[in-house]
Amino acid sequence: MRIHSKKWLIVPVAAAAVLAGCAAPPYDSGYNTGYNAPPPGYQTPNTSQAPAGAVYYGRVESIEPITNTQNSSGLLGTVIGGAAGGLLGHQIGGGRGQTAATIGGAVVGAVAGNQIEKRAGSNTQTAYRVNVRLDDGRVATVTQSSLGNLQVGTRARVANDMATPY
Repeated sequence: MRIHSKKWLIVPVAAAAVLAGCAAPPYDSGYNTGYNAPPPGYQTPNTSQAPAGAVYYGRVESIEPITNTQNSSGLLGTVIGGAAGGLLGHQIGGGRGQTAATIGGAVVGAVAGNQIEKRAGSNTQTAYRVNVRLDDGRVATVTQSSLGNLQVGTRARVANDMATPY
């Protein structure tokens, strides 16, 4: 019995090549070089965390809606699509044509699976950044998912990273 090792080596190598193109960029280690760098001359503001259980009172200065879109990386779709495409492509032809069809099917399936997962996994949420001018003159900024009856100009109570009408 003879095993055709070249034929079975091509499929894993092709799958690895397809998946390598889907790798995420390296994690930003805090040096802020590249696209996420702040503009020249930007200085980080002095911020402090309120002590646990602290309660502050003031007046709402501004409310800013923030849209947060969470997208799926598409990695799972890429893997599943690549495997399915490779299996379907392997059913076509024979010899070198079958190998080419397997690789082509894996590539097309990986791209299609990636796009399908990204479109299905998109999720948009709205949060609100609320700035409250405290009675002592400082500004407290909180980000919360709902406003309740909070409006610009109303008195507010700030506790546990949440502003509520007072």
